[in-house]
Formats: sequence, C-alpha cells, structure tokens
Amino acid sequence: MTPNGTKPARVQNTVFDLAKFDDVTLYKVVELPSKPATLKDALEAAGNDESKLLDLIHEGLCAETKENARADMNGYKVVTDEGDSEELYSGSYADEEKGKLINAGILAIAKMNGYTKSLAPEKKAEIKDKAKKFLRENPAMLGGITGGSAS
Repeated sequence: MTPNGTKPARVQNTVFDLAKFDDVTLYKVVELPSKPATLKDALEAAGNDESKLLDLIHEGLCAETKENARADMNGYKVVTDEGDSEELYSGSYADEEKGKLINAGILAIAKMNGYTKSLAPEKKAEIKDKAKKFLRENPAMLGGITGGSAS
C-alpha cells in the first residue's frame, strides 16, 4: 500500500507484435483507488456521476456473484470438443492447490523423459501425455504429491 492509501496492481496483456511476428506479453503497474469511506466519497471518485457510480456498483456485484459461483462446484456443466453441453459435471476434481502440485509432478516426470521447451509442440504433448498416464497409473505416487489417497 502506498502512503496515500492506494494499492499498486499489475495489469498484463498479450499482443501480437508485428515486428517480432510473435506474441509478446506486456505488463504495467497501476495504482488502484483507495476504498471510499462514504457514499459521498464514492460519488466523488466516480466524477460525481451517479450513473457511473451505479455502473461500478453493479460491476462489483456481478464480479462477486461470478466469484461465488466459481467457488461452488454445484451446477457446473461439461464443455466438450463440440462446445457447451447440458451434462452436469459429476467427476472427482483436485482443488486449485492440488491441481498445481499434480501439474508440477507431470512436468517433472516429463522433463525426466526428455521434455524441453525447444521441442516441437506435438512431441511436447506426447511426452506430457505419457507422464500423465504414468502418474495416473501410480496412485501411491499421486497420493504422495497431493498429500492424500488418490483413487
């Protein structure tokens, strides 16, 4: 937090650079406004535009609703290669932390089997698929990564 009560935030964007003819990831740091203490302060921060303030409040309410829905696994439907389906998800899933551990385990196994960033995309996918299969077929190893039983 800065002395004036604002917080810096990193904003990232990926663009296709025409000179490099490749994607370039860019970032910048912006100062987020401090939390208004009153509705009057909020209205001032919105340039004394009531309609803009209501839009900002609505955006915040929508963001909170989406975040709450994202955190609740009930009601998710499966996206297939053909697009959205009406099939409710009924599988077992790893929470975000365990998912990261599993992905790190897959990458470590893949690297032990020749995976490098310089490989062709097809070869990288092949090696990672073999690593996934190996990990999936070794529940004791998977349980060791995730800190629990993996069946």
